[in-house]
Amino acid sequence: MRPSSLCIVVLSLVLATLLTITNADGNTAAPASLPPPPPPAWTAVNVNDKSIQRVGQFAVRIYGLSTRKTHLVFVNIVSGQMQPYNGSYNYRLVVTVAGPGTTTALYDAFVLWSFTPAK
Repeated sequence: MRPSSLCIVVLSLVLATLLTITNADGNTAAPASLPPPPPPAWTAVNVNDKSIQRVGQFAVRIYGLSTRKTHLVFVNIVSGQMQPYNGSYNYRLVVTVAGPGTTTALYDAFVLWSFTPAK
């Protein structure tokens, strides 16, 4: 055998031995995972949009039912934001609600999901 061929064979055997020893330890580190991407940004909503109005009405109705304040009535949305989430949306709304008589108050509503009916 020529010296260069012998050198290649010896280096190949050494490399194979090192790889075998490294894998036999069981200390194979998992590849570093990337941190999750940041959540999508919140964007302003059109407070006059009918679908946004329905989200506000839903929030007031559910709040009224869960707190036994069924006399509360949705008036309008003052401001709001939405965030895409898992194929749907999260909503943060400031809602005007009418109570007994002529009193009104502002409520913060956070609706976690929304869905659209199948067509």
